Amino acid sequence: MSATLIITVKPDDAAKVATIHVDGEYLDGTRLELEAPRRVHVSVTALGFHRATRDVDVKTITDVQIDLVPLPHAKKSRTLPVTIGMGVLSAVAWYFRRR
Repeated sequence: MSATLIITVKPDDAAKVATIHVDGEYLDGTRLELEAPRRVHVSVTALGFHRATRDVDVKTITDVQIDLVPLPHAKKSRTLPVTIGMGVLSAVAWYFRRR
């Protein structure tokens, strides 16, 4: 018996750059035909987002929606005093290297 697995990635920004692997093999597109019933491991990665994995029981037509969570940007967590302090330290280091 044949089954269809349809994978939907959200948000749209992640869907444009997402790579999908089913049971460790790269999936070109978002639709896969396979034998049913079967349990598969789906892994979705996208640049700038956390990886999402899910185990899915495929029966006939199975729709899977995977929501990816954005990674926090490292520079956004810096506060103004930390940024200023780093600038001052680099200026002092530059001054002492020149001497």
